[in-house]
Parts: sequence; structure tokens; C-alpha cells
Amino acid sequence: VLLAPLTVGLLALSCCAAPFHSKPQAVVTFPGELVSRLSDLELAESYLQRFGYTTEVEARTGINHVSLAKALGKMQKQLGLEETGELDASTLEAMRAPRCGVPDVGPFLTFEGDLKWDHTDLTYRVMNYSPDLDRAVIDDAFKRAFKVWSDVTPLTFTQIYSGEADIMIMFGSREHGDGYPFDGKDGLLAHAFPPGQGIQGDAHFDDDEFWTLGTGIVVKTRHGNSNGADCHFPFIFEGRSYSQCTTEGRTDGLPWCATTASYDQDKKYGFCPSELLYTTGGNSNGSPCVFPFIFDGTSYNACTTDGRSDSYRWCATTANFDQDKKFGFCPNRDTAVIGGNSQGDPCVFPFTFLGQSYSTCTSQGRQDGKLWCATTSNYDTDKKWGFCPDRGYSIFLVAAHEFGHSLGLDHSSVREALMYPMYSYVQDFQLHPDDVRGIQHLYGHGSGPKPTAPAPMPTEESHPTPTEEPQPTEAGSTSTTEEEEETPEPMAEPIPVDPSQNACVENNFDAITEINGELHFFKDGKYWTHSSFWKSGIQGAFSTADTWPGLPAVIDAAFQDLLTKRVFFFAGRKFWVFSGKSVLGPRGIEKLGIGKGAGRISGALQRGRGKVLLFSGENYWRLDVKVQRVDKGYPRATDDVFTGVPLDAHNVFLYQEKYHFCRGSFYWRMTPRYQVDRVGYIKYDILQCPQH
Repeated sequence: VLLAPLTVGLLALSCCAAPFHSKPQAVVTFPGELVSRLSDLELAESYLQRFGYTTEVEARTGINHVSLAKALGKMQKQLGLEETGELDASTLEAMRAPRCGVPDVGPFLTFEGDLKWDHTDLTYRVMNYSPDLDRAVIDDAFKRAFKVWSDVTPLTFTQIYSGEADIMIMFGSREHGDGYPFDGKDGLLAHAFPPGQGIQGDAHFDDDEFWTLGTGIVVKTRHGNSNGADCHFPFIFEGRSYSQCTTEGRTDGLPWCATTASYDQDKKYGFCPSELLYTTGGNSNGSPCVFPFIFDGTSYNACTTDGRSDSYRWCATTANFDQDKKFGFCPNRDTAVIGGNSQGDPCVFPFTFLGQSYSTCTSQGRQDGKLWCATTSNYDTDKKWGFCPDRGYSIFLVAAHEFGHSLGLDHSSVREALMYPMYSYVQDFQLHPDDVRGIQHLYGHGSGPKPTAPAPMPTEESHPTPTEEPQPTEAGSTSTTEEEEETPEPMAEPIPVDPSQNACVENNFDAITEINGELHFFKDGKYWTHSSFWKSGIQGAFSTADTWPGLPAVIDAAFQDLLTKRVFFFAGRKFWVFSGKSVLGPRGIEKLGIGKGAGRISGALQRGRGKVLLFSGENYWRLDVKVQRVDKGYPRATDDVFTGVPLDAHNVFLYQEKYHFCRGSFYWRMTPRYQVDRVGYIKYDILQCPQH
């Protein structure tokens, strides 16, 4: 049985106090925000059962007063609270505080053997990155986090950039592919699995959090005269203090900042991330957005998520996307909101809320004092909003904690220890003796801090130098900067329909499956969709790699988990798991418990309760989706149960509650009672292509 991830929940950091208002403050319900309705007692009972202080039987039958007091006392002792045995204010506060998801009491369930790696030369791979920080900053934070543990053990950690590493690191949000979803901003911030094969050892970070180095937003500049230095907030410009990037002193709308405390004194500056300066990924080599631009016949004056299912903000880099198909992804500005219903969009100042105008972030309308802003000029009409950037969470400290779990450490009851479940920012971090004792119990003593190899110097880019750099103090300047070329990021493009690619000319398909209520037909790197509810019939062709980045051109099978909505893809003996924009994989199907004697997976049938049948040749396996492992007693012979269907079917899928087995251009349809009730043409009966 797989161990549930050691989910680290961290205490939210407050930004600053809400301004004083003499009149009573109106409280509104913000769209897209989940609010708990549990009573104090319901919260306590749920918390105590979840973290091991009461049993499942007590949770089902109800806990009496004596048992509740005993469980509360155990919890208070474990977390270092006053042991009153009562549901007092401090205990409720601890229960409401985001924290780790692993139980405090009771043994863990895991594979046989010790919770430790059987080798000391470990590898790690960063699968994707948070947009909150520059990639180099994240890589450095992870490197320092691993060094925390290598300094006191014989362990070494090497970053690799392809293939499967011991520790796979990824950012994801909500349900992100492992069956243990995150919960939006704050709350559960990260989790990790203990050492082992497959997903074991991996570390996941919640992409809905605001990741920093623990002291506020980190903005890396471009161009200017500071060689890419970070912005210094606050900074002084023309006698005024600025705590965010500004366009003051410019006429071209490019946001900039000083890289020292006073621009007036030092004249050091750089340009902040902005879609007016550059884009990332896409197919335009970093060119800036062009506003307005035309997409699908509509004019856009700002970055948009229209045309996409993953909520990435993008823009056209020419005046007409419909005509030129040129685009890029918009970088997050320093004023990009977190959470709400406008993730990544910048604040718009001034904005109107309840008839009043606001030129800064506000806590009006809220009872929790959190600062927010509108992302359009009028919240009252548009209801678009998000939380303003705060101090954020230290990616270094959270990673160091998570990597402790990846190495086999449990949580500590010592408040000052790194492995204590709750987050607290420490400026001058040192590993606590309790952490040292724990890790050395597993791996032994090290020889002290290992020498750090010199970091490679960044390669100078060979783009032309602007003949006249923008000068923040020259209000009349209209000069612009040349764009830096960037390696396109592995993100999906906005995918227009290409009617020239006709599904009806295909004789067969690589894979067929139903995703989000629509049948998907895959062939040679493209796919079409079809729904019986669409009057327009077949939609496509679309690019497989654009919608699910990282997949090979030819896939053998796919299915969507009916509970979590994760999509599994199979190609050869590898599989991928997608949840929105996040992906786990590729990984070998042997990680699922399918032996080396099996060939490619040819299809899948969802069976409910988190079970899926996987077909290969004349056999099938039953997969437990949550633990990503096939059940005991498999494989079984297909013909023993599914009598009458072709045993060499190249596509097997569930559609309209019936099983479909495809060979060549034909399909066999089977009822849930295992009776073949129809044999027909895929093209004419399912795709409903016209017959000539």
C-alpha cells in the first residue's frame, strides 16, 4: 500500500493591517472562494479522526465527551499546547491552521523494509516551475535545500534534466495527478512521498501558493543597467517611495524598478516582467504582445485565457492571430493576483468596489483582513478579483522540509525543528539537532559540508544592443528595448481548429477514449473530438502535443479517471498522467505492476470505484487508480469474460455505458452483461461521417 503523501500545511503569513474605517465594513461573498461551514465540534471531530487521535469507528458512531477530552489531550500534547482536554480557543486555532496531512498518531503504511534509499547518490529532476520566481532562483533554492541534508550525511544529490530521477519535483494545483489534491491558496502547500519506486520519493508543490524566498515578491529585471539584478522594494524615485514596479517617468507603459534603495542616488534600474516587453513560450521567439489583436473574430486589448482549457494567459504577437497564428504567453507581473477567480492577472488601479474607488489593495468586504484587488476597473460589474501578493512562502524552507520526507523522515514534535509540521520563516536557517539525529539514524554521519562546484556563468545572449536604452527619468523618452530570445517553454498553444484535417478520411485511429464527455480520436500527433450533443459534429483537428505537452506523436491508449478527472495516456511501455496543465511521467508500466512480458496497452475500461481495466494482447489487468497499482490476481484472459470480441483489438474504450472493442475500421459493442449487441463501422456509426 502506498503511503499517503506527507503533506506539509503551512501557516499563512499576514501582510499588513487593514486600514481603519469609521463606518461599518460591508462583507461580501467573493466568487470562486470556498468557505468552510463546519461547526467547532464538527471541525474537532473531523480533525481528530483525520490525524489519528480517534478511530474510524468512533468517527462513524460519534465520539462521547470522555473520549473527546482524551483525544484533545493527546493532540494538545503532541502539538505543544496546554493540555486542558477542552476545545478551547488555542486548540481551535491550531485546528484551523493549515498543516501536514499525515496522521500524528499511529504507524505509517508503506512497502516492506526501511523508509530509506538503498543508495546514497540520489538524483532529482524539476518537471516544471512556478511562475512566481525566475527558474534560476527556484533551481538555486532546491539545490540549497538538498545541501541541508547532504551536509550532515553521506548523501549526494545530482540534478538531471531528462529521464526518471529518484526524486521527481513538480508544481501542480488542486487535483494534480497523484490522488491527493491541494486546496488552493494557503492550507496545504506541499507534500512528498517516502523513498521507493515510482511516485515514492517525489515532492509536489502547490502552484496556487505565492512562492518567494519568504520575504515578499522577488522580481528579476531585464535590460536596464543592473545586469539582471532583482528589484529593490521599496525604492525612491523623484522623492517618492515605490513598493512595486511602476511606469512613472515613462511614456511607453513599460514597468520598471530600481535595483537599489534609491534610484535618485544610484541611478540603477531594470525592467519588470511585462507582456509589453516580452512573452515566453509560444512560437514568437519572445516577441512582445501586440494590442489590440484579433482572435476568433474578437478584438482583445489585454492578455486572455480564451481559447484555452488550462487558464494560461496569452496574447497574439501580431495584430491578427486568426491570420498569422503568432502568439506568446504573458509573464506574470509583480502585481499578479493569487487565487480568487483571476489567477495571474494583474491588479487594475483604480478599481470600483461597492461604489467606492480604490487605488491600492484593500481588505474592504472581507472579515479576515486579507488584501485583495480587482483585475478589471469595476468589481461591481465584472466580479473579477484575486489576493494581492504578500510575503509568500519560502520555497527553500518548504523544499528542505519536503525533501526530508523524500529521504524517509517523519514529522518532529520539536517546534524549532525543520520537520515540525507547521511553517515558520527563519532568516538565518540552521538545521536543528533533532533533524540531524533523525537523518543520521537513517543514513549515518557525513564528513561535513561538501565543497560546492563553481556555478556555470550564464551565457551572454547575442541579441543586438539597443541604440538608446529607456531612461526612467526621461519622461519624454519613446525608445524601446530589443527583445531577448528565450527557449520556448513546454506549454500548450491556443489551439485553433484546422478543418483541412478530416477525421473521416482516416481508416483507423491510434487511440479512442472519452474525455470530459466527448469522444477523442487520436492519430499521428493530432486528435478530433465528437459529441452526440454537438450539432456541428466532429471538431478538429487539434494538436495532441499542444493540449498535453510532452506526449509522443503516437499513443496507444488513454482513459480519464471518472473520480479525479485525471487523464492517463499510454505509449509503448510508458504512461503519463495529466491533471490540467500538470503531468506526471513518463514512467514505465512496470511501475503499475504490469510485468515485462506484456506488450503495449491497447485500451481501457473504467469500472467505477477507482478501478480501470487495462488491455494488452489477450490479457487484461485491473488497475487501482488511487495507488496506481494493479490488483492481485491479474492478468486474466480477456476471452474468459469478454467473449465474442476480437482478442487483437487495437482500441478498447467505454462510451455511453457500453464497452467498445475496435479492430481495423470495425467495432464490437458489448453491454455491461457481456453480450455483443452490435458490430459496425467506427467511421459511420460512431464518428457519424457521411456515407458516399
